[in-house]
Amino acid sequence: MPDTTTAEGLLEELARGCPLPSEEQVRVTYRPVEVCDGTGWTWPGAVTGWWISPEGDTLCRLRLSGCASSRWVVFDSDRIALLVQGGT
Repeated sequence: MPDTTTAEGLLEELARGCPLPSEEQVRVTYRPVEVCDGTGWTWPGAVTGWWISPEGDTLCRLRLSGCASSRWVVFDSDRIALLVQGGT
């Protein structure tokens, strides 16, 4: 498995240029995800907030396992897979 530095780099790449919402605009959540880095590796993580920008873009506050902090990124369903949370 790649190291944490690689995960930090992936998170930084995904966050590049993303606007930051004010906290009162954020819908707080917790949703497990897997994030594809484009080279075949998937990284476990979680979405901890959602926000729709004034331009209509869906952004999520993404935290990858092993990374010190989360970042706002544009939600891309081709790279960020929402995982099933229990149920039948």
